[in-house]
Order: sequence, then structure tokens, then C-alpha cells
Amino acid sequence: MDRYQYLERKYGGSYKWFAVLGVIIGLLATIFSSTMINVALTNIMAEFDITQASAQWMSTGFLSATTVCMLATAWLMQNYGSRTAFMLAITVFFIGSVLGQFAPNFGLLVIARLLQGAGAGILQPLSMALVFILFPPDKRGSAIGFFSMVVVLGPAVGPTIGGIITDTLDWHYTFTAGLPLCAIAGVLGWIFLPDRIENQGRNRFNFMSFALIAATVASLLTGLSNSQFYGFTDIKVVSFLAVSLIAFVTFIQRERTNSAPLLRIDMFRNKVFTSTILIGAITSAGMFSSIYMLPLFARTVQGATATDAGLLLLPGGLALAAVSPIVGRLVDRMPAYRLLLTGIILFTISTYALTYADQYSAFWMVAGWVVVSRAALGFILPSNSTLSLSSMAFEQVPQASGALNFCRMLGGTVGVNLIAVLITARSFHYQQQLLLDANGRALTNEDIVLALTHTFHDCFLIACVFFSLALIPALYIAYRTRTT
Repeated sequence: MDRYQYLERKYGGSYKWFAVLGVIIGLLATIFSSTMINVALTNIMAEFDITQASAQWMSTGFLSATTVCMLATAWLMQNYGSRTAFMLAITVFFIGSVLGQFAPNFGLLVIARLLQGAGAGILQPLSMALVFILFPPDKRGSAIGFFSMVVVLGPAVGPTIGGIITDTLDWHYTFTAGLPLCAIAGVLGWIFLPDRIENQGRNRFNFMSFALIAATVASLLTGLSNSQFYGFTDIKVVSFLAVSLIAFVTFIQRERTNSAPLLRIDMFRNKVFTSTILIGAITSAGMFSSIYMLPLFARTVQGATATDAGLLLLPGGLALAAVSPIVGRLVDRMPAYRLLLTGIILFTISTYALTYADQYSAFWMVAGWVVVSRAALGFILPSNSTLSLSSMAFEQVPQASGALNFCRMLGGTVGVNLIAVLITARSFHYQQQLLLDANGRALTNEDIVLALTHTFHDCFLIACVFFSLALIPALYIAYRTRTT
């Protein structure tokens, strides 16, 4: 009797929900950690005497490690099973959290975020793949809706909890606040997750491809980060971008001919799947950049406390949690592309509306448009995930889930970096303009706030334009769906 049969006989069909719940709670802990720290960035900058450009490496390091490790999930599931892969991810995340709690310097803090990101990177594709493996096709939309509802509670509640912890205790505790959830998830995962299927073949891990994709992401982000201080034609930028391009091309060539690829390139011949990949990357860039920008806008432009900055994201997160299961059910009953298009249009409009926010904007003016944008994501995430994995053969689901989540996180990571670069560049530009207008007078606090206001207006507008590009692949999916 294999473990699937054992779990079915002992717990009935309900074990599937407990298995997915365990993985989602573990994933929720990683999302809590990621979003809680965003509202504490200014405190960390002050304690370690670092700039905003340096502090972004905490977010970038987490997202980079998450992105790269996603491609290892399919191999771990095939060779060691869901349960072992899950326990490994929880352990790595736990170690990173404890290290962050007691880190005496900024360097160790970045290492802690890398470890946390590695654990999160394994968990995200694992949880989505399990939904499609454990549930029949007519239940997957509902299961993904439940998955989305629980997962988005992290971005909804995380910043608020992080703000309260930062203001009342100390920012160090934002690293370990999610560990009780890790303990609950570990128990559920150990009891209810299935092991590997015994008749599946084993293969060696592709360390060379893993190293190449790690070099690609690390070099790309280093080059983008350096562009904040040097021109794009400077050797300290060009060299890293060149290494990233060479490593990526080499990775693609190797994956096309390798018998055990981390990323199956042939999946991208499926144009619907490729379209959902593009949508995932673009929407993640918009989502993660807004999660990065909004608390920073609230604290630097509006002078909000960490708690208030966190509360700014709470209503929107709750809206996303409420909308996701409803959309999940609708995905099982109507064409998913309609829901997808609705979400993309709403998110674009809401992001554009934020270009009118300033230091005098009322809380609900900003929070209200955040609610609209998060409700829009509630339309996008379940429908795009269902369209993506449903377009692939059953045996390709773990690889497809890894590819989708990898491209999502890569889009989110690049989005956060580009927004950080833009914030630094546009802030400098507007401050220089104000210095010229001041005729040698030192800039006042009001001048700096004005420069930052213009900076964030530019960044919200650029994010809006970029996000609207997701309409192109979404319209292609609508065309293919209606003509087949």
C-alpha cells in the first residue's frame, strides 16, 4: 500500500484539504515575513546606517532566492516526494528566520533573507502543483480560489502586524513572528502530505543549470542595483548585465538538450501557457512593486508610522482574500479569460489613480484604490493559474507550476529592483531641480517631500503603463478560447 492509499483509507478524501492547508500555512508564514519587513525598512536603515538603495537588497535577496529555488521544486517532488520537499523548505526558512532575529549586522540580515527566500521558493510551486495533483479538474478552480484566499492574507495582515511589532517591540521580531505558523504547517505536512510515487524514475539534480540560472538572476539584479549609482553604460553595470545575458543564453541552450532539465523549454511551445507566463510575470511586477512602494510612500511622503503604513494595505488585502474564492468558483463555471481581462483593466485603472496621491491625501483615498487593485488581483491570480496549468498535460504539472511561479517571481524581483532604481533616480532629479530653483538655498523638509511626491507619481504611472501590457497576452488567450 503506497502513502496515497494509506492516507485515503485512514482520513478519507478530506486528507487532500488538510495536505493543501498545511502547505498553504507554511507559505503564509513566508509571505508574512516578506511583507512585515517592508514597513520596518526605515528602522533598519537607521539602525545600520544604510541608504534606501542598500536596504532594497533585503527585498531583492529574498525575491532572488525565491525565484531561483522555484526551479528545484519539481526535481525535489519527483525524487523525494512532497512531504520531504516541504519539510526541507520549512527547515531552511526556520533557520533564516532565527538568524534574522539575532543578526548583529546588515550582511547577516541579507543572508537571513536569502535563506527565507529559498524556503519560500520551494513552497510556492509545491503548493500549486499539489492542488492540481490532488483535486479533479472540476474542483481545481475552487481549490485554487481557496489557495489564493489564504495566501493573500499574508500581504493583507503582514504589513499591519509588522508595523505594530516595529512600533511596540522591535523590528527584529518581524523575522520570527511567523514561526508559530511554521510549526503548525510542519505538523500538518508531516501527517497529511504524500510521499513520492514509487514507480517514478529518479534522476540527478542539474547543478550546472541551477548555477547558471542563479548567476543570471544575481548578475541581472546586481547590474540593475548598480545603475542607481552609475550610468547604464558604466562598466559596473554593463559587465553584470552582460554576464546575466550570457548565463541565461547558456542556461537555455543547456536545458534544450539536457535529459533532466530544471525548466522544460518545450512547454513554451504551448502558446496559451506562454501567454499565462507573460501575464504572471507582468502582474507580479506590478503587485510586488506596489507592495514595496506603498509603505515607503506612506512613511516618506505622508509621514506615517510603521503601523499606519501597514494599515494602508490591510483593507486591500482583505478584499483580495474575499474575492479570490468567489472567482475560484466562477472559474469552474465560466470562461476564465473574462475574469482575467476584468482584473487587468481594474488594476491598471487603480494604479493610475494613485498618481494623484500626495501628502494631504486622506487615508481612504489611497487605501480605497488599493482595495480596487487587490480585488483586481483576486480576479487575475486564480483565473491565470487555472488557465496556465489546465493547458498542460497532467505529468507536466509540477514542471509547469515551477515555471509559472519562477517567471512570476522573476517578474516581481525585476519589478522591485526597477522601481527602486526609479525612486532613486527620479528623487535625485527632482531634488536637483528644486536646488536650482532655490538659488543656493538648502532644501527644506517640505522641498524633499515635494520631490518624493513627484517621484512616486512617476513610479505609479510607469507601473500603470507596464501593467497594461498584460492585456496583449490576455486578449490572445480570449481569441484562442473563443475560436477553439
